[in-house]
Amino acid sequence: MTVAQFPPLWQAFDPVWYRQEYKDVLGDAATLPDEDLAIWYQSQGAFSGHSPNRYFDEEWYRRNCREAQEALASGQYRSGFEHYCQIGFKTQSPHYLFSERYYTTRFADANAQALASQGFANGYDHYLRVGDQEKRSGHLFFNPDVYLQNCPAEASDEPLPPFRQFLHTDRTLPNHVVLSEHFNPEWYARMNPNAVMMVEYGYMPNVLYQFLADFTPNGF
Repeated sequence: MTVAQFPPLWQAFDPVWYRQEYKDVLGDAATLPDEDLAIWYQSQGAFSGHSPNRYFDEEWYRRNCREAQEALASGQYRSGFEHYCQIGFKTQSPHYLFSERYYTTRFADANAQALASQGFANGYDHYLRVGDQEKRSGHLFFNPDVYLQNCPAEASDEPLPPFRQFLHTDRTLPNHVVLSEHFNPEWYARMNPNAVMMVEYGYMPNVLYQFLADFTPNGF
């Protein structure tokens, strides 16, 4: 039986988050009303590589989805997010700590047939609404139990399930907080000073992101 279908959380433009995330580059656009800011994002921000909300990582998607890279180069799409909303959502991963393939193959109620019968757009939609609430993992390098054991007190005060709570923290958190049994950021930083330098210079948001991007970009 198909349940009522709601717009996926990853699909909406978030003006409050967007103003804060890009406050250093928005200029006068930061003062626009929400609806006008959404239009500005479509015409300016999307093309510039901005993410529309905390759930979708435009930089990660462009880096790891070859189809999106080719479509952007040809002018077919203005952004990776547009590509994801149109066709990429079926198979591609929108964030460095969520894998569509990992999630939909790991949980029986998140395969294509089950998702369609329940009214979910894809595995990520299901994860954000259901799986995260149940403390499931959406990626090999994000274990919700490990995260909750190690996250700072101010993060745990956020009344959200683990992954969404994590998305409300500073993007540098994985530099010093263990998110899974598979990656120790402090050890990795000691062994890889070039990774630390890339983070310090702003090329990568944190060392875990750098590890996944440079060593295993298509593996998870």
